[in-house]
Amino acid sequence: MKKLSWILLVVLCVAVAVPSQAQFRLALGGVTGMNFSIHSGSDLQATGTGVGFAFGAQADMSFSKNIGLVTTLYFYDGRGGSYNFTTQGVTANYDASVGYFMIEPLFKYTLPKAPVYLIIGPAIGFAVQGSYAVTATGYTGTKGSITDMNARFEIKAGAGYIFPLSKDMRINGQFTFGYGPSTVQSNVNWRIMTFGLHGVFQYDIVN
Repeated sequence: MKKLSWILLVVLCVAVAVPSQAQFRLALGGVTGMNFSIHSGSDLQATGTGVGFAFGAQADMSFSKNIGLVTTLYFYDGRGGSYNFTTQGVTANYDASVGYFMIEPLFKYTLPKAPVYLIIGPAIGFAVQGSYAVTATGYTGTKGSITDMNARFEIKAGAGYIFPLSKDMRINGQFTFGYGPSTVQSNVNWRIMTFGLHGVFQYDIVN
């Protein structure tokens, strides 16, 4: 929580202090897309993979032609901790789904002569749901909730391509990679890596 408070304070200070500069631009919009998640750790019987989704809102602040800060608030679905395992001669499938509300302030650098930008920074997520299901052919399945979920801290890096629609509107295609050093559950060695492919619609509020 202390890390989150510092990040939000920095974002707020920058937002208040910089708008007076001539180069400042503020764009707001929505973001949606897909996540490919890789679940791993010594406490899992195998590496699990799967596809989930994300949706939310974004504020993109440009402080100069090339330098900016893009902050995204969104729901992240980490569906896909799915793998097969064999016990007592029976092959079963374990499928886990975890969801977080994410806050993601990322440094943004737009290339000088191309509609391409690079992003990097932290992301912090608060768990909103966690569930699992175990199924096997010919047997009654088991379902339950995942308890003692930790807040998620993630390092994000990626790139985007800008598709202008007009002077004030654009759609960005964005690809990111996220590595979370924090574990999903307390006292359980279970981590998630995520590849995200998102689309962002932006409209300039201050230009």
